[in-house]
Amino acid sequence: GAMTSAQSTHNALFDEFLAWCAMHDIVVDDEAVTFAARSSEGGGGGRGVLCGTRDLAAGERLARIPVSMCLTLSTCGMPDVAEAIHAKVVEQKLLAGWLCEAASALCVERHLGRASKYFAYIRVLPDCEPNVVSMWSDEERGYLVNTEVEVGLRDELREARREWDCIVEEVFKAHDVKCSFDLFHRARTVVSSRAFQISPTCGIGLAPIADCFNHRTGGHDVNVGDGGGSVSTSENDALAVRIVREGGVKSGKEIFNTYGFLGNARLLNSYGFTQRDNPADVVSLSTTNIRVAAAMVGISGSQIAKRFEWIESTSLISSADASFDINRACTLPDDLMYVVWACVEDDDIFRKVRHTTRRDDAINAILTVAKAMESAHEQQPMMTCSVVKVISSAIERRLSMYATVGDEERGKNERLECAAILIESERQILKGVLEKLEKFSVPVSADEGSNKRAKSGDDAFALFD
Repeated sequence: GAMTSAQSTHNALFDEFLAWCAMHDIVVDDEAVTFAARSSEGGGGGRGVLCGTRDLAAGERLARIPVSMCLTLSTCGMPDVAEAIHAKVVEQKLLAGWLCEAASALCVERHLGRASKYFAYIRVLPDCEPNVVSMWSDEERGYLVNTEVEVGLRDELREARREWDCIVEEVFKAHDVKCSFDLFHRARTVVSSRAFQISPTCGIGLAPIADCFNHRTGGHDVNVGDGGGSVSTSENDALAVRIVREGGVKSGKEIFNTYGFLGNARLLNSYGFTQRDNPADVVSLSTTNIRVAAAMVGISGSQIAKRFEWIESTSLISSADASFDINRACTLPDDLMYVVWACVEDDDIFRKVRHTTRRDDAINAILTVAKAMESAHEQQPMMTCSVVKVISSAIERRLSMYATVGDEERGKNERLECAAILIESERQILKGVLEKLEKFSVPVSADEGSNKRAKSGDDAFALFD
């Protein structure tokens, strides 16, 4: 398509950025790669790197970026600000202080403008990463109810607000750095979606060129790592982008990096996109989900409370609010089974394991007692009717709580399209577990007690590790 004036301006800026790279020892193999940000399809600020005019083989180096040219708190243009921010981050014991630090560094460079040594680089960075969850409206966030973003991940908008209020605002004011919460938050979304571990000494920051590559969970093409000191010692002060895919990459194909084995909830929260059929997707069931489900199938509140007291005291769970991840293979974690079994079995059964005080002993006791139960299935003795009932109830409840995203809304709003993909992938996992559980819940015969094992085909046992 024809280029818009915004695109040609962007392309001119990108050319200046590449010239800046060349001036500062950032080596890019021009034949090996072309940047989608320069093409008319990529639009202004789009990212993505395509394989250039020749095929690339495994091991080839596409780019080398000196550590000193990466933007971190320690390389930013106002060292006194950097020092003050770092001291406050340490003092506040921030969980992910790197995000606050690298975002502050980007704000400092944006404040310096033309005086920044990174000026040519920050001009080609997007103003913000518009689809990360912290940028969503309250109405849009409503669609994420019950998903792993809301259930399992940090609220980054709240976190950004806390960093600004407790750390950044005060330091910036004292040093006349022009910034606002909104500008800080926007810079923070750029950092959250682009940051790399630069080196053990510099920590985490932005790496020009390396951050042009898009991510794919599973089956990526390149790796960004240290320069590998085999050639000369100075190589160690650089990041190298190398092809790691065994078959290499064919000319014209997009080259993908990986930001880690990340499921859709993590991708959406920190990077602003989702991936269909993401192999890293998980759904977590929490101890709260289990307690509620146990109560819903009629187990008394006092039994649930007593059993969980024992479950916590033996360290069957790591903390009172532990959760258990179920992956795309719809595999139920062993620990989830032990916990549910210990919560729901009758007192005469539970009495036989209650004496144990250590995790390993408790697990051994549970397995021994479960196997000895009358109709125990040799491969999966834990799956009594009560256990199946409680886990099924917990999963059905989760399934009933998702929002519905209409096709029309999806078509109009990229964020809601992402929400829909996330919801689909979570529902798929939960439905897969239910299907497997159904194979267990066929009663053997009417006169057998509720704790007898359901007879079932062997295929149901693919459920467990």
